[in-house]
Amino acid sequence: MAVNAGACVIATSRNRDRFAMLEKLGAERCEIERRDLSKVIPEAKKIDAVLDLVGNTVMLDSLAMLRRGGRSCLAGWLGGLDPIPDFNPLLQMASGVYLTFFGSFVFGTPGFALSDVPLQQIAADAAAGRLDVKPARIFRFEEIREAHRVMEANEAKGKLVVVHA
Repeated sequence: MAVNAGACVIATSRNRDRFAMLEKLGAERCEIERRDLSKVIPEAKKIDAVLDLVGNTVMLDSLAMLRRGGRSCLAGWLGGLDPIPDFNPLLQMASGVYLTFFGSFVFGTPGFALSDVPLQQIAADAAAGRLDVKPARIFRFEEIREAHRVMEANEAKGKLVVVHA
């Protein structure tokens, strides 16, 4: 979706084998996910936005990549929900960067109406082939144990769907 919106995307993954898929989806470049990426990425302090799906374990590093006025949106917890030890925004965030949070559990509430999400445009982009929204794998309900095994073994390579017939 970011590529469709005109963004230059640098994707991260824990697995180099996923780089080709991410580049096929439009990522300009891929990096191995790490807790100190801001120290090695050439664009550090020049990045406009970070969509942080890893979470608290890399949140401070995500903030360290941003230019003045840049935004980091914490939207996932793949790295766990442990608190950030001794988090002190005055000492650990650069002046002029923004930290936001998105929780999908607020969809449809008075504070985040579904009408605020461009669902029609997303559906149109998917129908036109501009978004690859196909699940990586579909399981029958009877295969739910295998679906969990695949997910826990980090073998999903995309979204998994379980259907009940």
